[in-house]
Amino acid sequence: MSSKEWEEIYKISINQTVECIVFDGIQKLDPKDQPPKVLLLNWAVRVEKQGQRNEIMNESISELFSLFKEKGVSPILLKGQGLAKCYPNPLHRVCGDIDLYFEDKKSYDDAFKIINDKGLEINSMPGFSSEYIFGKFEVEHHQKMFDIHNPFVQHVLKKIRKEEVDNANYLMIKDNSIKMPSALETIVQANCHILKHLLSFGIGIRQLCDSARIYFYYHSELKDKDLSSIYSKLGIDKWINLLHQLLVKYLGLEENRLPYSLNNNVDADWMMEDILIAGNFGFHNEKFKSIESNLNGDRANKKSRIWDSFMKYVKVTPSEAIWFPIMQYYSRVNK
Repeated sequence: MSSKEWEEIYKISINQTVECIVFDGIQKLDPKDQPPKVLLLNWAVRVEKQGQRNEIMNESISELFSLFKEKGVSPILLKGQGLAKCYPNPLHRVCGDIDLYFEDKKSYDDAFKIINDKGLEINSMPGFSSEYIFGKFEVEHHQKMFDIHNPFVQHVLKKIRKEEVDNANYLMIKDNSIKMPSALETIVQANCHILKHLLSFGIGIRQLCDSARIYFYYHSELKDKDLSSIYSKLGIDKWINLLHQLLVKYLGLEENRLPYSLNNNVDADWMMEDILIAGNFGFHNEKFKSIESNLNGDRANKKSRIWDSFMKYVKVTPSEAIWFPIMQYYSRVNK
């Protein structure tokens, strides 16, 4: 490829927060097929810095869990570094926020008080969550593990939690054993998170990579779980068929790593096109990039963009498309 084409790939990989994974792939190419040396060096420096950032995040997570443990509070680590362990090189997954789930209202409130006592400013978020800055990272506290908004299927999620409570995974950071969801909870949580963001402003390829790596890494644990039935009960099975198509067709996940047979009678190309256009959480959509650069992290054309997403996804997951905006509003007024 030409230097210009490699520059474009470098830019896209950053927008999609997969620059480290793409860099790892480049190492498998013959030297003559790799990017120009100057670009490759800049790329390598960026990958190294990301690895260092992951190490700093691990230290922050360990510090947070120690803080909560001292006060008798036991959160569960969602997404992030827990998913990084599914990758060949965990330090090469670009890290974002630190997400913590609290199993009951008392634990959530106790954690809120602990952070308040540290003098940190806490802000409420939609979805019965809150956020604050701890060190160099944004931390989010959640009262819900799964981003499923339909109130009529919450009993399904409670049943999963009850059945999986003894199947937790753990991540060792220094001397801290960090509790994480089970394999089943991890894949349901990750896939629902992708859908949630597709229903608003968009998602990036990094989250698709997460889903693919979870299926790959936890294959033996997931193969005997009736995920097809679970997705159907949650009302997202048609959308999951599209997601599985993307994971196999575009990310190279082997079909036999999926928990059930791939549905080849669906066309998911339109969804992949949306993901490529929007970039990481929709922050790199060229239609709105110049406007949003002056909005301090806020979104441009909110209503029209969410309406466009609704019209696309109501066809494949009507229950979530309908309930997502309703529950987002409800959680804002019932903090």
